[in-house]
Amino acid sequence: MAGEAGWRPSRYNVMTSIPGSDMTAIYNTYSHKCGEYSPIELLIMNELDTVPVDNPLIERLARRGAIVNYDEREAFEMQRKLECAHPRGGSVSITICPTLACNFECPYCFATLGKGMMAPDVQDDVVALTARMLDAAKPKTLTITWFGGEPLMATSVIESLSPRLISLAEERGCEYEAWIFTNGYLIDEEVVDLLLRCRITKVHIPLDGIGATNDATRRLVGGGPTYQRIMDNLGLLKPPIKTLIRANTHERNVHEVDELKGCVLARAEEAGTRLDFYAASLVDVSPADELDSPMAEYAFHGIEVALRPDSRHVIVGKDHSCVGQNLWMVAIDDKGYLYKCGGKLCGQQEFAYGSAREWNPANPLQTASNPDMLSKFLNTCVPSPTDKCYNCVWLPHCGGGCPQLRLFGKPECPAYKFDPDTFVLAMHSRIKRRRANASRSPATFCF
Repeated sequence: MAGEAGWRPSRYNVMTSIPGSDMTAIYNTYSHKCGEYSPIELLIMNELDTVPVDNPLIERLARRGAIVNYDEREAFEMQRKLECAHPRGGSVSITICPTLACNFECPYCFATLGKGMMAPDVQDDVVALTARMLDAAKPKTLTITWFGGEPLMATSVIESLSPRLISLAEERGCEYEAWIFTNGYLIDEEVVDLLLRCRITKVHIPLDGIGATNDATRRLVGGGPTYQRIMDNLGLLKPPIKTLIRANTHERNVHEVDELKGCVLARAEEAGTRLDFYAASLVDVSPADELDSPMAEYAFHGIEVALRPDSRHVIVGKDHSCVGQNLWMVAIDDKGYLYKCGGKLCGQQEFAYGSAREWNPANPLQTASNPDMLSKFLNTCVPSPTDKCYNCVWLPHCGGGCPQLRLFGKPECPAYKFDPDTFVLAMHSRIKRRRANASRSPATFCF
């Protein structure tokens, strides 16, 4: 019988009834597959001790991950540890903050108003560290992310470092790709030329809403609107540059998400640019209780879901490691200190684990100035048995959430945990749409 052969229902099934039918939708958070199941299939899943192992439904249920014959928790933990020990996707990823200064004063932002920019000797250290990481990891790709502060306030650093980093990658046979996270206000034709020279082909720009809604929070230092100028500047970012617009979403502006998306896509069509759009929520990621102002988390793209359950607005992602959980992903501030969080903690030296001058990934703990900080972050890749996430059905999907929040803040579970029916039905609807599209295409669709 199937039960005697080790088959059992997956611990990571989330299910709900499909309205208007006798079918049940099941989403498996480990396999990331969703399907609809008949009453007889549900019966078989719950009576595996009496079902022959060669029943054809056993193979179908197993293919979707609804039943398993192995320990999923052990497999998940092994997979996570392997992901975090090796270059993710074959890439060494380095986030560089050429300055922590910013021309905006967003009330929720984690960035402090720093001054100055990365000095030449620190730039030399960054290049040396990059070489050590490439030599130790032997990756397929070197990925550079320019962050801040506002990185376009330090274009001379970007101009100086980029060709040196590109040369390192080329000398080692690596692909080179670069992102920039910017508020978009300083983009002009000269900046676009700089981006192209420095092979920065992916631009990430956040907005907080339309017009006055955006300007209420994403405002200039000392006050002043920013929305219209940013929208104007988007027209300059033409191919091969790809631009991703993030809608910082909270309860006061969520009603504008659809309209904002329409404005962004209309601007793209008008200017002949490529603009992609996604929404993510703002949450408090303050690492210490004494910090008064709420902060914004640059949340994992794809983790937030069901911001608006009534409209089935769903953004779905899979478990993945962030910079904090992977040895080969580092963040560097303008002074050359290294962090396992490229957002909230970068620039706060008490959270640094080493320096670009001294740290060597070939001997990561021995060369770290604060090895405990490095170990704490890396160990968040797998929750301990005493962690509340350990037995959660959503763990393979959310990965346990933000490591920085788990260590120093107030971790929050994703919204979909508290509305699983909406989540599963939205995933089911997505599959139905893909099926319909596949039926109109010569390509074969499998799910």
